[in-house]
Amino acid sequence: MMSVIEIFQQPSRTSADIDRKITVPLRSSSVAKAIKFIGIAILLLSSSFFWLLAFRFVSLPFLISSWVLFVRVGGKDLRLSVATWAVWLALTLSPIDVSPIPKAGPPRLVPLVMGLPTRETAERAKRGEVMLGGCIVSGFEPKYYLVW
Repeated sequence: MMSVIEIFQQPSRTSADIDRKITVPLRSSSVAKAIKFIGIAILLLSSSFFWLLAFRFVSLPFLISSWVLFVRVGGKDLRLSVATWAVWLALTLSPIDVSPIPKAGPPRLVPLVMGLPTRETAERAKRGEVMLGGCIVSGFEPKYYLVW
């Protein structure tokens, strides 16, 4: 057991000694880039699966562009791929989609009607006033379609 005199005679620790023991070496930049690359790859992969659930024709070109930019430029700069992905996300969550099938008449927005249509709704669909969406509702359907 140490006496009181021996305790006070020990050299005191400076803040530099304490800092030296506490510091943790920072990650190298190559490890940080690899983590970022893998994170964006997982983001794009999960986004591709989400696109199948929240199907929007208008956002598909941006998802493809984001993948192409990620594969071609991925190791150098990921900002353009992430920016394209952000546009894809905004268009996927928008309430408007573009109809892939051309209809007669000028471009216009028509509401999407889900479920079994009534006789009146079927007649409105024949006139081009609404679009019929079917019976299966996922919750991510657009509210309107731009028909052209």
